[in-house]
Amino acid sequence: MREPLQSQSATERWQKRWIAIVLEFILLFAFWLLLSGHYQAKYIILGALSAGLVTFLTNDLFYHTLRRGERAEPKVRPVLLQIWRFLVYIPWLISRIIMANLQVAYIVIQPKLPIDPVLLLFRTKMRKSIAQVTLANSITLTPGTITVSLEDGRYVVHTLEPKLAQELVDAVMQNKIAKVYLEQKEQPPEVSRVYSVEDLKQ
Repeated sequence: MREPLQSQSATERWQKRWIAIVLEFILLFAFWLLLSGHYQAKYIILGALSAGLVTFLTNDLFYHTLRRGERAEPKVRPVLLQIWRFLVYIPWLISRIIMANLQVAYIVIQPKLPIDPVLLLFRTKMRKSIAQVTLANSITLTPGTITVSLEDGRYVVHTLEPKLAQELVDAVMQNKIAKVYLEQKEQPPEVSRVYSVEDLKQ
């Protein structure tokens, strides 16, 4: 009686694996179409090939959710929910990128160049690696801020002017991403400010 059970278990694992592959491909391909804005056949084919290659190279990361060193197989329904919320997150992130571009442009054209470069140190309570990395990349994609370091949920972020990182200080961006990856909502983090690498090492 053990062989049929083992066979069924293996079949279920392969079904989940293929579902993860298909979902990742759809997500990447949709992201390509959204950002490219070109819908001619050659661009669609190029996008499909690119999404397929990235899916092939990274599916293990997508299939296994790392949580405190443990591996857990994702269920289809939560994965679909995360994909939908991620697609909703993208327009919000684009809006923040546009706003930050305008803010940085305004700073640059000012004769006195009113900048106050600072390193911000804070932690996030998000446990999933993919959520932490998404936050780090979102920070870097937003002009005026860049993720200098991420280690065990501890971020070091450089900003040209503290106001450009206000949504990090208020945990707005963190909670947007936490919602995508089904993490708990966070309170505004304790933020330390340093003005040099030497202060960072202390």
